[in-house]
Amino acid sequence: MTRSVSTLVGFLLIGTTSAAFGQGASDFEVRCKGAGVVRCFGFDSPSEVAPYIHSGASTPVVDTSVKASGAGSLRMTIPSNSAANTSGGFSMNFTPFSRNLSTTDPYPVQFGEGEAFYVQWRQRFSPEFLAVHYAGGGGWKQAIIGEGDRTRVPAYSCTQLEIVTQNTYQRGFPQMYHSCGGKDGRYEPLEEPLPPYDFKLQNAIASPFCLYSLPQVPPCVGYKPNQWMTFQVHVQVGTWYKNDRNYHQDSTIQLWVAAEGQPSQLVIRRRGYDIANVNPAAKYGKVWLLPYHTGKDPAQAHAVGQVWYDELIVSKTRIPDPAYPAQAGPLGRIGDP
Repeated sequence: MTRSVSTLVGFLLIGTTSAAFGQGASDFEVRCKGAGVVRCFGFDSPSEVAPYIHSGASTPVVDTSVKASGAGSLRMTIPSNSAANTSGGFSMNFTPFSRNLSTTDPYPVQFGEGEAFYVQWRQRFSPEFLAVHYAGGGGWKQAIIGEGDRTRVPAYSCTQLEIVTQNTYQRGFPQMYHSCGGKDGRYEPLEEPLPPYDFKLQNAIASPFCLYSLPQVPPCVGYKPNQWMTFQVHVQVGTWYKNDRNYHQDSTIQLWVAAEGQPSQLVIRRRGYDIANVNPAAKYGKVWLLPYHTGKDPAQAHAVGQVWYDELIVSKTRIPDPAYPAQAGPLGRIGDP
């Protein structure tokens, strides 16, 4: 199931029970018709995903037996003795371009200064994938949100303005960083200092905090195997930071995480932030889904790991949580800060 839903109109159904809509694809359809949604992608057939797939030593495939909804999900495999990019990946503009990157109708949606957007996806992890400590690795990525393609100008993943969700240093819970070494010459983790010597790695977690000195789950919100977790990133772009030491502190980046059947929890909230971008033509407009693992040692023998992606949504407004299971809880919590 794939849609460019700039033509879909609807409204957010807040406080509606899952019993009213059923489960699976119907719930995804409801979220896809929410006000502000610009694109949905359901990973339901090989022909739909083929234009967006990048192969490594293994190639992502549509899995019709493991899925959050619809006819399938996108499965990526990390075999034994594999390098950083073995699993391949998926990348897609927020709204479509034609194959030669000429403009389309409607013109592709991208986000720059003064604009906000949300990206939500479902992700599933095999127990083997979560259990292995990969030798040499700096931590596997989940998603990269970055610069969109422009007319006849393809954008690649390592750009200055990118925002990455990652299992940094394989700590077992999602963290984030900004920029591919392009903000003041470095990668900037989205952690918050806790004087005198510590850092909050998930800074929206209340006391006893998710700390660099004690990175434990809980209180850190960690990954869970064999279930469809939900992740949602919010980016509010203020004034682009030009690497000129003139900081504006007017951008916001947030991350919500939800276990399957549970309400989402705000785990990262960076307000008063500076997003770097010195290219006046560049805007946010593309998402990469991939378990890329920088520094992974191909000499290591380990159990085969797998991750699955499903229900990708890009919106101008907050996206409700997936419907709860049979007990019919609320469809989404829109009022979280």
